[in-house]
Amino acid sequence: MLRTQHSHSLARRGITLVETAVAAAAVAAVAVTAVPVFRKVGCNAMRAQSATQMASLSAAHASYAADFNDRQFTMCPDNLGQYGGNFSSYQQVNGCVEPAVFGTNAAGQTYVAGPGCPTDTTGGGAFLTAFQFTSNPGIGAFRLQNVRQFNQYVGGRFLDQAFYAPDDPGVNRRVQRNIDAGSDFEVDGYAYSTYDYSPAAMFHPSVMGDGSSASSPIFRPPNATTTAGGFGHQSPTNAQCVHPSLKTRMLERHAMENSPGVNPSIAGGTTPYAWNQSMRSRSLALFFDGSVRVFTTQEAMDAEERAGGAKLWMRSTPVGGFGYNGTFAHDFLVKTSVHYLTTFGIKGRDTLAQP
Repeated sequence: MLRTQHSHSLARRGITLVETAVAAAAVAAVAVTAVPVFRKVGCNAMRAQSATQMASLSAAHASYAADFNDRQFTMCPDNLGQYGGNFSSYQQVNGCVEPAVFGTNAAGQTYVAGPGCPTDTTGGGAFLTAFQFTSNPGIGAFRLQNVRQFNQYVGGRFLDQAFYAPDDPGVNRRVQRNIDAGSDFEVDGYAYSTYDYSPAAMFHPSVMGDGSSASSPIFRPPNATTTAGGFGHQSPTNAQCVHPSLKTRMLERHAMENSPGVNPSIAGGTTPYAWNQSMRSRSLALFFDGSVRVFTTQEAMDAEERAGGAKLWMRSTPVGGFGYNGTFAHDFLVKTSVHYLTTFGIKGRDTLAQP
């Protein structure tokens, strides 16, 4: 679905051969001593930059909440569950649902993803719901904070540096050229944000357990008419967060130290291992109290054990007992889907206070 808008061009000054030679000589003169220092300082600097970006995104969420009655970001109709999660049925009664707006390229074409209107024939509604539990698990708005519906609170661009962790080279290689060029969106070299929302915190809290059983919480499908009266897709308010210092809002998706490379089981062997696919993952996380810190899979698993086991994240969702991404883990001992499948959603917690 395309529409045309005005575009602009970017002029650049050329670099002379003399300038190139001088620069090359300078680099060669310091390369031997600089490389070891850069590996240490550069990594710390990238972490610091990512933490700063997450803090800015936290402020953007506060602005979004001020405009939408303290609500979490959402692109999905609150009462979609009353129509069994079917966008076609919903739209026949309520009219068109706004698609996810990715952005406009240099040629003036605007790219969107969402349900066809007046009927959904492509399944594009998967991009609007927070998280797909059955078909195409993992597709959903929890990976799309850089769409227009939210990026207007940041810099107004899909390809904004704020949405891409600097220590995620696999993604940055695809987007950096267009980011540096000031592009809004280009099909050639784009990627979803490298920061994942907590999808559990984007649903009505009852979806991830209604509170009737702390030891064995029951998953309630958001598409069911009986879940919160058909309002399972209604995003909660920030004020509903019970443990703001222990519940993650956002997480670096790929942060596996000493990474062996891409995961051969996902996306044709071109996708890096995710946070909950290795014991060596040390992602930065933004918590609901606004704090940013390193959150490891080891911490998450230790917290689960201290809580008594099988309490911090839901094993009973259609994703299965291994949780989101669990079947593709690099380390077979990794078992955690906190953040993604947090029990009780925004009312739950992803870790415990340190002992």
